[in-house]
Amino acid sequence: MYPPWAHGPGYVISRDIAKFVVQGHQELTLQLFKLEDVAMGIWIQQYKNSGQQVNIVTDDRFYNEGCEADYVLAHYQTPRLMMCLWEKLKTEYHAICCE
Repeated sequence: MYPPWAHGPGYVISRDIAKFVVQGHQELTLQLFKLEDVAMGIWIQQYKNSGQQVNIVTDDRFYNEGCEADYVLAHYQTPRLMMCLWEKLKTEYHAICCE
């Protein structure tokens, strides 16, 4: 049985969880899994088991189907669209879709 995990277009983690994962891989204390979203759920469960607090937040700006204005994450973007999104973020400082 797997612990809860983020599935879909992506997820955002805090710096402390990222450090835990990096350190766990450097010290070979975290197991690698084929599916990165399931792996992240398992690693976050291990982080919680170490006594740390985890707050899971869902945000409607995570889009499963393409891109919407004010996105946090946009799914199914071609490399060309990803470059366009990045350029718009750098120049306009705002999440604006390219199509």
